Amino acid sequence: MLRVENIRKSFSGVAVVRDVSFDVRPGEVHALAGANGAGKSTLMNIVSGVLTPDSGTMFWDGSPVELKTPADGRALGISFVHQELALVPQLSVGENVFLGRHPVNRWGVAWDEIHRRTRELLAAMGHTLDPARLVKELGVAEQQLVEIARALASEARLIIMDEPTAPLSGAETTRLFGTISELRARGVSIIYITHRLPEIFQLADRVTVLRDGRHVLTCDTSAITPEELVRKMVGDAPAFVGGVQPAGRSRELFRVVGFTAAGKFEDISFDVNAGEVLGLAGLVGAGRTELIEAIFGFGTHDRGALYLDGTQIRIRSPFDAVRHGLALVPDDRKAKGLVANASVGFNLGLTSHHQFLLRPRRLRESAGRAVRDLRVTLSSLDQPVTTLSGGNQQKIVLGKWLLVGARVYFLDEPTRGIDVSAKAEIHNLIGGLARDGAGVVVVSSEIDEILGVADRILVMHRGRIAGELARANASEERIVELATGGE
Repeated sequence: MLRVENIRKSFSGVAVVRDVSFDVRPGEVHALAGANGAGKSTLMNIVSGVLTPDSGTMFWDGSPVELKTPADGRALGISFVHQELALVPQLSVGENVFLGRHPVNRWGVAWDEIHRRTRELLAAMGHTLDPARLVKELGVAEQQLVEIARALASEARLIIMDEPTAPLSGAETTRLFGTISELRARGVSIIYITHRLPEIFQLADRVTVLRDGRHVLTCDTSAITPEELVRKMVGDAPAFVGGVQPAGRSRELFRVVGFTAAGKFEDISFDVNAGEVLGLAGLVGAGRTELIEAIFGFGTHDRGALYLDGTQIRIRSPFDAVRHGLALVPDDRKAKGLVANASVGFNLGLTSHHQFLLRPRRLRESAGRAVRDLRVTLSSLDQPVTTLSGGNQQKIVLGKWLLVGARVYFLDEPTRGIDVSAKAEIHNLIGGLARDGAGVVVVSSEIDEILGVADRILVMHRGRIAGELARANASEERIVELATGGE
């Protein structure tokens, strides 16, 4: 159905996609794998008409086509569910699902039809979102579901999904897999981009690997092992090593007492010790993100107290949190962690401009060291941060806090959308922060990650702490049991 031949694309003289060729068959789930910066998203932006290639040819149903805009791609039946969500927050769920193609009747927009068809699409994925609800009121996982529903509503023949399960819970992921199977049975093709290797072998018929912008291989998933696939993806780069060994607990550094926000979380109390990595597990919607954002002054709460080194502190805004030595890496880097139109250097200096106000050269030198230490792939500190791959953008969100030197780090899904090599680097960074005496709180939906990095694990269920597990006593089964309330 789709074939691309010798596609090439460069930005600012740097080749991002280098003479790549591959094809997609009707009714096939075709996984696209590779490290961050391998060129996956750029290639798919070309396939969908978001970008035009410098050279190469694209064929659709055997005929050469030239896509100049995303509308050209949609006219062929190509839909792209981007990793960075592209919804209009001020509009409703239904309006976003049918954006640009609202059904009409003789009185105008057919709202009843929009709401009915939106409910049907969401029900097919096992979800019951209100079509009239505003998108800005939704969490990241729910917004991702709206994106997927919009692709289904377009009756696309080829749907490109870029890390679709990154913000989803286990149950939501299972429902999405069921939807993908139904689409495949109807002859719809899926290009599936993910860093989660089990998903590739569970879903995909074939897999294509890119590395450094080049095509490495295309083969049936039955013809390659997970270990071989990792080697093809990362080459000589270090592979994921399964976590770190933190320094262990020492004196109490930070304490939360009785934190409550009606409808979000209730009576949360815990402590973080110097040199400790504390894991915070739970299903999407359990209140983990709302809790740490409220602690950081980014959200509201009704009551509760915070203590640093045994002294009560008041945090009414993120500025107060930074002043007291707290850092927050948010779950949504696009909306909460980066200034999208600014340069890499500007974003790295966001939390420390006041330290270098009269010494811009020092700021640039520090930003350069952070880029080298984090192994960020870029051509210049002056390039827009949005031109980086998703994994490198995540490193920038982390890097800006390293320039400040915080005492307590709250990391919300720090490796979401990160490849196996970059994940190992970030896990080692987490261990290094703990060994240097910081307290680190890691929120993650990946149980393997929590088990790998945490000294202790707190599990949340419906806004409450359901249990605490020591590293030695923690298991996937026990975490799932607590996260689901024993169900």
